[in-house]
Amino acid sequence: MLLVKVIAASVNPLDYKLSRDGSWAKIEPPVILGSDACGIVEEAGAGCTRFRKGDEVFYTAALDRHRMGTYAEYHLVHENLVVTKPPSLSFLEAASLPLAGCTAWQALFDRGHLHLGETILIHAGAGGVGSHAIQMAKAAGARVLATCRKANRDLVSNLGADAVIDYRIEDVTRAVRSVIGPDALDVVFDTVG
Repeated sequence: MLLVKVIAASVNPLDYKLSRDGSWAKIEPPVILGSDACGIVEEAGAGCTRFRKGDEVFYTAALDRHRMGTYAEYHLVHENLVVTKPPSLSFLEAASLPLAGCTAWQALFDRGHLHLGETILIHAGAGGVGSHAIQMAKAAGARVLATCRKANRDLVSNLGADAVIDYRIEDVTRAVRSVIGPDALDVVFDTVG
């Protein structure tokens, strides 16, 4: 186990839902919420081999519902859930990655099997998972179509979407057809529901 001094923690939909009613996850008050964090290793327990005091790390505790609580000043976490924070990322940036980033990665590559040259439609491209998914899909060489509200069009485009569809005013099916023609989408990722 590692004792981490939490420098930054993010808020995920999971945290919000647990704060409203955690009974579905068998979490009862009093409890400290928080699933993602970035911080500095304060202490490494016996048997920890990958990290030592002073290492900058980030992780999601959501994989161990008994060890959530990243909104605390210090957090105890299993070593196998932790990775080293890249120096190029701030603590805030790294804290935003674990749950949303892992969800996007798993959906795109583990489940969706997205490959170079394929076309993907990502619903809710401006959300936490959607924004990660757009960037990952572009980095993998995919053609990316994404839906969002008009207010988020520039953000989603700047993240790398090749086509941005305002789901509130456009017929999504027609908009997709106007971009890809008769071709089929290879992957559709609904990050909302």
